[in-house]
Amino acid sequence: MLQYKQLHKLNRFNFVKTGLLIVGLALCFIYDRTYFFYPPNLAPAWNNVSVDVIGLLAGILLIVCGVFDIHKDLLVKLGLGVSVAFLTVLLVAESFHIIGVGYYRFHPNVIFEIYSIINLMQIAYEYEPEH
Repeated sequence: MLQYKQLHKLNRFNFVKTGLLIVGLALCFIYDRTYFFYPPNLAPAWNNVSVDVIGLLAGILLIVCGVFDIHKDLLVKLGLGVSVAFLTVLLVAESFHIIGVGYYRFHPNVIFEIYSIINLMQIAYEYEPEH
């Protein structure tokens, strides 16, 4: 029983930690409208504020699920799925910059996003819905 409580608290902390990361990323992208620049024909789509707002809402949903210990399957799965999709889109866009033009400023971001995706997969694996 003690091990379950520790796992449960860790799971809640992971929700909050990852949600804060995604909210921070989304706010940075909302602030900097010229972050993505390559290829030039895709830059307006990648710098679109609606994509950033979707990431912001997904991060807020993860924070709310972690803080208030919400175990509603629809909310948790929506938060996890949209967060992974948001991070994957960022990873693909940054890979275009690294591979396409050799812009190495994105290497730390890529490593951080891969860690976050792995963390979200761990959260999804450990998640136990209430019955």
